[in-house]
Amino acid sequence: MARHFAPEDHQDIAAGPVDLLSDTSDTRPDAGLLLARAQLLRGDLAAALTASRHLSQMLPGRPDPVELLVDVALEHGRVQLARCVVAQAEPTAPAAQTALLKARIALSQGDFPAAKAILVTAVEAAPDVAALRALLAEVMVAAGTAADARAVLTHLGQPPVCPPLDIPSEAGEPERRPEKRIG
Repeated sequence: MARHFAPEDHQDIAAGPVDLLSDTSDTRPDAGLLLARAQLLRGDLAAALTASRHLSQMLPGRPDPVELLVDVALEHGRVQLARCVVAQAEPTAPAAQTALLKARIALSQGDFPAAKAILVTAVEAAPDVAALRALLAEVMVAAGTAADARAVLTHLGQPPVCPPLDIPSEAGEPERRPEKRIG
């Protein structure tokens, strides 16, 4: 369905993209996201990231704009562009978010081993981030290793567990120590 533009809409369009990003009314953030999306697909990565970061500061309750830009690139089959978005955002983004984005890119390409490796490393570095474990379980299910996924889901959100250690006793037989929770 086509939208009819009122005369005041034409004034806003003539005002330019800066006004789209600085106005915090209900419709302006969506227009700002559309602007960032258009800039990204046009190949203007720097402008798209600037617009998305501005929107992120303006709208703390909305999904992360960098993630939205990665989604846009992947929806249009532009994997290299999605990788560029992550590379540009990586210096200021949290490590867990960067790992999630990299794993989602690998998953979109069907590269399950790469996605799993990225997520396992990230879970080891940040075991308290449940989103990492959830995506790891999703990757394992997609890769056909559902039995492993169940184990991940069982421990989702729980602190990591150290396996019991076999320590030789004075008699020379291994002595089992109970599992310990880390954290």
